[in-house]
Amino acid sequence: MSTTNTILATTTAAAAAGYLATSAYALHLFKRLHIDALTGLGNREALGILAHRAATRRPGSVGLLLLDVDNFKAINDTHGHGGGDMVLKVLATRLNALRLPGEHAIRLHGDEFVLWLGRVPSGERGRQTAAHRVDAVRAALTKPIFLDRLGRERQRLSVAVSIGAQTLPSRGVQLPALLAGADAAMYADKHGRHLTSLPTTGRLRDHRPGRESA
Repeated sequence: MSTTNTILATTTAAAAAGYLATSAYALHLFKRLHIDALTGLGNREALGILAHRAATRRPGSVGLLLLDVDNFKAINDTHGHGGGDMVLKVLATRLNALRLPGEHAIRLHGDEFVLWLGRVPSGERGRQTAAHRVDAVRAALTKPIFLDRLGRERQRLSVAVSIGAQTLPSRGVQLPALLAGADAAMYADKHGRHLTSLPTTGRLRDHRPGRESA
């Protein structure tokens, strides 16, 4: 191989290595910025991107579901933060498995999740679509969860979630407006029910649904 070819080959290899390193770092940075470390779901930044894309596309409607684990503090108090984290991971896995085409599972923060529905029919049909998704999500997420504790018998938790849906015209839609509507519906759902989401073992307190104990 001539000296020129050797230099070209070395330069090409170095450029390829540099590109791969840059790409790997870009992927790492993207994950740090857009992926929730605990659950592996998208985070609020990822949700913002989805809403921004929806706002710039053709007319129609978009929707989301906002979910909150009822009395999550009681789970942490009874089973520790490790148990609480395990519950969040199980719920995240279930929510992610429920996704239909175009939907995205998001961990908003703490014990709040979002299921981004994406495009839905306009008007009442869209609201009915979102309501059907609420029923399906609630049924899947409220199945018993079993915690494996080292040296102890598996513990069964009955977890309940409050869910609120919101749909809005997509053109120019703002994420805060979507979340505010879903938040109001979620807390109406929370206050419309009785005691919820109490672990079935351990020392319990009589928590009542409300923002302060969510």
